[in-house]
Amino acid sequence: MNRFPPRRILVAADLSGPSLSALAAAKALALRWGAALEIVHVQHPPVLTAWAGPEGLPAAVPPAAQEPRVKVEERLRRAAAGFPAGRLKLRTLHGWPPAALADLARPERADLLVMGTHGFCGLDRLLAGSASETIIRRAGIPVLVVPEKRSVSGGGRVLAPWNGKPYATRALRWARELARGLGSTLDVLYVDEGGKPVESDAALCRRLLAALGTGPDWTFLRRKGDARARIVAEANSGRYELAVLSAHRRRFAADYVLGSTAERVLRHAALPLLAVPSGRARARLVPRLRRLASARLY
Repeated sequence: MNRFPPRRILVAADLSGPSLSALAAAKALALRWGAALEIVHVQHPPVLTAWAGPEGLPAAVPPAAQEPRVKVEERLRRAAAGFPAGRLKLRTLHGWPPAALADLARPERADLLVMGTHGFCGLDRLLAGSASETIIRRAGIPVLVVPEKRSVSGGGRVLAPWNGKPYATRALRWARELARGLGSTLDVLYVDEGGKPVESDAALCRRLLAALGTGPDWTFLRRKGDARARIVAEANSGRYELAVLSAHRRRFAADYVLGSTAERVLRHAALPLLAVPSGRARARLVPRLRRLASARLY
């Protein structure tokens, strides 16, 4: 179980619109919870191609020239103005941003990673890839992805899809603590997809009570249909400030062809998304091969 409230918050910032929205959200959360804030800027190599494995697509084609490091750091410090200097750190790294950030997103380094998203989908996503999806797949800590011009200020409603599985229940507990920490109401969404044994509302509520405890600050919603479609529709209903899902991985082939539910919501929903690691161990061979291939970039 990851620590809540987070004591160490990382935020990825490159001065793009989405990353500045992420920085504003991370700053607000760190102030709210008294956490330390580390701003991470990754300067990537000026190459046009990269190893194109399942997690190796570049987030975007890098520019031929980048703004000098000193100027970038000055602008990032201005964006973080008002945050206590004793709890603020600015770090500049060199490498491919998804790989560098995923390596930092470990429990021994931080409790929460906040980053922006460019919202690529369709052909744009196929060609440009998605740094946020890559990092969600690999991170060992919760990752909060904030779209441009969105924020996480608290006091609204938090959507937490739940299918009754252990990995989803772990994410649900994090959603419960997050909603409490934001002063928000939690809505637990369960979708009946058909073709499966159906539990009664009473049975599901008993399981939720065991996981979340009693209290007036969470509600249970039940819908029917395709789970991914219903989750995206609910997330885009305008009733929610934030969605929380498990970054659970399925079988390798199905995962990278269809994408996980968290990735589907990330691509198609317009609200911030918190992806919580499922806790499953990853195979060691694939990360090792990926690191060897990615090292050619640096």
